Amino acid sequence: MAELKREEELQPLNTDELKYDRRGLIPAVIQDIRTNAVLMVGYMNEESLRRTLKERKVCFWSRSRQEYWVKGETSGNFFEVHEIYADCDADTLLVKIVPLGPGIACHTGRYSCFFNTLAGFKQQDKQNG
Repeated sequence: MAELKREEELQPLNTDELKYDRRGLIPAVIQDIRTNAVLMVGYMNEESLRRTLKERKVCFWSRSRQEYWVKGETSGNFFEVHEIYADCDADTLLVKIVPLGPGIACHTGRYSCFFNTLAGFKQQDKQNG
């Protein structure tokens, strides 16, 4: 079994080493650094990632509207960026943030976009792990 690397063994990666899809996009998983809750998934292109790095606020590329959008620009629910990781294939980002404002990630008014449970799967009793 492979040994897990400790945090101090993290490998730096340059942004030009990231692998974007055929549309020039890379998925960005947004995680609250304080709670580790996954809040949402959005897509970035090279420019929105550049803006995110510069402003330290999450900027996405909207696939439906075909435009850049800073999370919180209209709602006040900004995401302050603290850390960004790339996965082992460099084709997905994990963006660790602190929510600013009311702390709502989802357009439904919820803290996280991940509130739907797939039918047939039940939450495990916490005592049974």
